Amino acid sequence: MRHLAPFATMAAMLLAAPPAAAQLLGLEQYLSPPSVDYAADVSMTADGDTIDGKIMRAAGKERRELTIEGDIEIIIIRLDRHLVWSLAPDDKLYVESSLEEALGRAPGKPHESQLTATTLGSDTVAGQHATKKRLSGKDADGSPLEGTVWLSDEGIILRAESDILDESGKHHSLSMELRNLQIGPQNAALFEVPAGYKRVARARTG
Repeated sequence: MRHLAPFATMAAMLLAAPPAAAQLLGLEQYLSPPSVDYAADVSMTADGDTIDGKIMRAAGKERRELTIEGDIEIIIIRLDRHLVWSLAPDDKLYVESSLEEALGRAPGKPHESQLTATTLGSDTVAGQHATKKRLSGKDADGSPLEGTVWLSDEGIILRAESDILDESGKHHSLSMELRNLQIGPQNAALFEVPAGYKRVARARTG
């Protein structure tokens, strides 16, 4: 498992796994981005363990506030700057990674995925009309991209499910779902590292 930061291990796993990576790091890498800004509650499940939190989204920017073992961890994804910040609010620490690092990709290499999106029909997720699509193909590093997403009429990913293989060949079941969706402008300060936070080195694995 790749680690994005020395904290939020499960969140790092979700970041490192497509199409969960696509969901957390901006699905516009694979599909069109949402046409609106929004906020919602979110539940993410990895191998049966669930993290609850909130998501705030604006054009080219995304913020996740996740409760992990009673602690709040924050992930800010700046697609417009190709950066990901992982924040530990209790310690006022943060880790900065490039978008490529967060996705486990080698820097400086072309990152073109080969993806097919197949529409499976209409559905309803948390009271919202959704179009269900199957994503299938390969990421830029050759790893398989397999999963199912439910998109709102505005292009918001209301639900995503995937079964992935890690480096050791072990399967992981991942899913996420939004609830209490509220469409509207988001405060720009939500997508910046707060003053007074100290940057620490990114954890590395062998």
